[in-house]
Amino acid sequence: MLIRSHFLSVCVIICFIESALSVKKDVVFVVDKSGSIDQSDFDTAIDFLKDIITALTIGVNDVQVSVVSFSDTYNEEFDLNDNADQASLLTAVNGLKSSITTNGGTFTADALNYVQSSSFTTGKGARTDADPIVIVMTDGLSQNTAQTTTAADLIRSSITGSIIYVIGIGADLSSTTQELLNIASDPDADNVLYVTYFTYICNLVPDIAVKIDSSVSVSVAGDCEQTTTTVFVGKGGVVVTTTTTTTPTTTAAAAGGGGSNSVHMAASSDSDNDDTAIIAGVTTSVGVVAMGAAGAGMFYRYKKGLGPCNKVSSGIKTAWA
Repeated sequence: MLIRSHFLSVCVIICFIESALSVKKDVVFVVDKSGSIDQSDFDTAIDFLKDIITALTIGVNDVQVSVVSFSDTYNEEFDLNDNADQASLLTAVNGLKSSITTNGGTFTADALNYVQSSSFTTGKGARTDADPIVIVMTDGLSQNTAQTTTAADLIRSSITGSIIYVIGIGADLSSTTQELLNIASDPDADNVLYVTYFTYICNLVPDIAVKIDSSVSVSVAGDCEQTTTTVFVGKGGVVVTTTTTTTPTTTAAAAGGGGSNSVHMAASSDSDNDDTAIIAGVTTSVGVVAMGAAGAGMFYRYKKGLGPCNKVSSGIKTAWA
């Protein structure tokens, strides 16, 4: 009887320790897939999610993850309880690169209303003893700021213990954009994150991973593009960010020529003038250059170097949103 009692005591202690060490979080990523986002940038956002997930312990007694994508419409790509381990979750997230095509507008309010009414239900895998977290990723303002603010407030008021983080990306936003501040839970300084380009979003992996599970230790990946001084000229005015981190070596840009695939080192912009990249007389470090009729053709992103600009990415741009 004494042995049995001792055995039960040990079991209770072990169970208590396991419970204390587990981090139960139900996390819903709300990911912008609107037409203002290049497909390659969307894929970069998906890699960002994968890097965060890799840093976490995934499981029914730990962190569960769902993804809701949105543009003109929204879709829950998978529920909180659809992937019970890290391997299956990473496979599901990676599959979004091939299953989602960016297009349409930015109807953030509709996506948040769906999250509030459906994503955190028991039928979708939400747990009553897990902390609910919403992480919104977007590159622009929503179609209706008032409705988006109301939808975010409804999540906070109706889902006990919920917290909303916001990641803004691109020249149309900044860390002080009022809509981002409205969406995020207080304090804004902790819960609104911003990068000037998708290229740099990998720098936020440690920030987000620790917000989900404070016990994890994760560093920025060695191949992550580090920001230096960046200047953007567009609808949002000039946004300047400065860090002292080192930038990995990139491919030097070719001198501009006359063909449709050449690099024009002069004023060049898209049809609605919101992605102006290289402006005569302005020192520009990162931007988009569009060549060809009506903004179609190759586009390049550049970073300021000690010498000529360095190309950091390129792709095909068939139309400007």
